[in-house]
Amino acid sequence: MNFGGGIKIADNSSKILVVLFILTLIPLVLSLFNYINDTFLFVGLFALDFIVVGIASTKAMKPLLSFRDVIRQIKLIIPFGLIFSLISTAIVYYMKMTVSSILVFLSIITIIVLVIALVRNKTTIHKIENPEEYNEKHLIRIIYVLAIFCVVSYIGMEIPPFSVIPLWFGLCIPFICLLPGYLGLNILNPYKDAIRLLERLGISVFVSLVITSIIGLILVQIEHFLNMRHVSLVLVVITLVIFLPLYYIKIKEKKKQILFNDNRLNKIFVIMTIIAIIAVGASGILVTSGNYNNAENNPGSLFQGNTTFEIKGVHETLGNDGYYNFTSGEDLNLTVSITNNENKDMTYKLKIDVVNDTDEKTIDEQSISLKNSETKNIETNLTMTNGQKDIRFTLYDDNNKPYKIRHLYVNVNEDY
Repeated sequence: MNFGGGIKIADNSSKILVVLFILTLIPLVLSLFNYINDTFLFVGLFALDFIVVGIASTKAMKPLLSFRDVIRQIKLIIPFGLIFSLISTAIVYYMKMTVSSILVFLSIITIIVLVIALVRNKTTIHKIENPEEYNEKHLIRIIYVLAIFCVVSYIGMEIPPFSVIPLWFGLCIPFICLLPGYLGLNILNPYKDAIRLLERLGISVFVSLVITSIIGLILVQIEHFLNMRHVSLVLVVITLVIFLPLYYIKIKEKKKQILFNDNRLNKIFVIMTIIAIIAVGASGILVTSGNYNNAENNPGSLFQGNTTFEIKGVHETLGNDGYYNFTSGEDLNLTVSITNNENKDMTYKLKIDVVNDTDEKTIDEQSISLKNSETKNIETNLTMTNGQKDIRFTLYDDNNKPYKIRHLYVNVNEDY
């Protein structure tokens, strides 16, 4: 198929890309099931991924070229192969995984690039043959891309095993800083000549931060503390359920020629979605395949979680001696707040002891089961008695070992 100037698209490009896709599954499956025990096999599979990702990247960049012409682009194939190989190796090195995990990452990246090349090949042909129809569908296609990004982000933030690795730190940024405001502005003012690109981006960032602040204030009133992960999840849901459908309706109502549509932003959205898919997919594969050093064998690793353990309800002023002063017989209503961020379900034991100079007395002991990311508030009432004492709150982990300890030092007098 020729389009002037020697540019041509081979009719068999899609078939070759599918064949390369199937070949890429071989190193991925073998590495996932730990069947690579031979150095020569590893090198051969690595070379296969290296060449395929280079070819796929070149085809994705230049979809108008036939495969024969793509193979001749050595100056592009080798650099692309090197770049993605180095990225895979760096991730494995940073996360202290097995060497065979390089093939996991490189194969996933190769598959993603192959899909992009296949889509680019088909859409480019369609764009040349049906330019008007292509332009009409372009905006709606971006809505689908952003919807995929929302779904992938929600999975990466909330659903195990993908959420075990704290990817939400990166996934939340577009929702906090851009997407809600950008879509909201395009809904209210969708015309391409009304607002310039830089002005539209500036307004989008400002509006997004305002929306984030409002949601944060609402959640603080409900949960009594600020959890940015929960704020991010709400932003994801609002973007997917409210902003994207309203934007779709607005596009269907207007003529496509007069709507704002910037190819640079669209490419950023596509790249953003691809990175999210790779990151979330790889996190699930790593956690389920065991190709990483888990938290028990590697304290301080990325996979190790934490537990928030807080004592709330003390409103008295702390004395210079480090003790809170109370009157004998005074009731103290406390809230013990426990949040499980251990990346797994936990069964804790909470023990409350009163310790003074002469004895130690246990006043409460209970078992508390929490799912990952779940918070529980335990109300407890203490009646103050004379003397200087240490009210000790001890949280035991699921191995019945003391995990976290909080102290409340009190000085109780008859007539304070």
